Amino acid sequence: MAAGFSRADEQVPEWYTEDLVRRANQSAIRTRNDLPGNMLKYWNARHDLFSQFSEGILLDEESWFSVTPEAVAYRIAVQCASDVVLDAFCGAGGNAIQFAMTCKRVIAIDIDPVKLAMAHHNASIYGVEDRITFLCGDFCAFAEAHASGVDADGCWQGWHREAIDVVFLSPPWGGVDYLNPDLLTPEKALKVNTSSYTDLYPLRELRPVGGQKLFQLAYGICDKIVLYLPRNVNLDEVARLAQLVPDTPLAIHAEELWLGYKFKALAVFLSHSAAPP
Repeated sequence: MAAGFSRADEQVPEWYTEDLVRRANQSAIRTRNDLPGNMLKYWNARHDLFSQFSEGILLDEESWFSVTPEAVAYRIAVQCASDVVLDAFCGAGGNAIQFAMTCKRVIAIDIDPVKLAMAHHNASIYGVEDRITFLCGDFCAFAEAHASGVDADGCWQGWHREAIDVVFLSPPWGGVDYLNPDLLTPEKALKVNTSSYTDLYPLRELRPVGGQKLFQLAYGICDKIVLYLPRNVNLDEVARLAQLVPDTPLAIHAEELWLGYKFKALAVFLSHSAAPP
C-alpha cells in the first residue's frame, strides 16, 4: 500500500490507510450513467483527460471537471522541466503525473486525502508514482511554513526542506459555473468589455484565498511560478501580479491552451526571464 511514497523516512503516511483506499474507490465515478446530466461531456472526453482511463483511472465528481486534460498537462510539464516541481493543488493527479515525465521529482499537495489517494493510484497506472512525493495538507500552510523556515514535519509527514524550482498553481476555479462569475459569489463580476459569451473571471474567485494571495505564497517558495487559469480570466489582473514582488518585476508569458479546436485554459508563466520557466 505504501509503494510510491517518496519520503525521507520511507514510512507510510498516517493518512494513507486501507480505509482511505476503500473510500477512494467508493467515490470514483466509473460509468457514464453515474455522472450528473450536465457533466456527460466529460465522459465523452475521458480519454482526453487520461489516455489510460480504461486501465482503472479513479476520478470523483469534482475531479471529472477539474482535472487538466493529459495533452495540455504534458505541454505545461515540458515547459516546466526541472529538478523539483511543486504541484500545489494535486487533485486526482493529472498534472503531477505529467510533471513526473519531465522532472526529476514532484511534490504533490492536496488537502483532500481521498483525492490524493486517487492521484497515487492514477500515478501507479502510468508507472511514475515513485517520482512523486504525495503530501496531504493545505498548500497555504505549507507555503507559510516554508517561508518561515519551519520544517513542519508534524503537518507534512516527514517531508524535509529542499530547493523547489517551479511552483505550479492550479487552484479550484469554483465549479462548472466559472464561465459566469456572477453565479460564483453575490458580488457582481467586473464591469468591463468582454466577449458576448462570457464575463471576465476575477482572480479573487480562485480558491481558497484568491489569486493574488496564492501568487504571493508561491513567490515565497521560488521565483518561477505557473498558473493554470480559466480562459476568461481578467488579464489585467494577471499582469498586475508581476508588480507584487519586492524586487524587479517578473516577466510574464501567457499561453492559450487548446485541445483540438477547443480553448481549454490559459497558462501564465511568471519568472525573472521572459521565456517559460
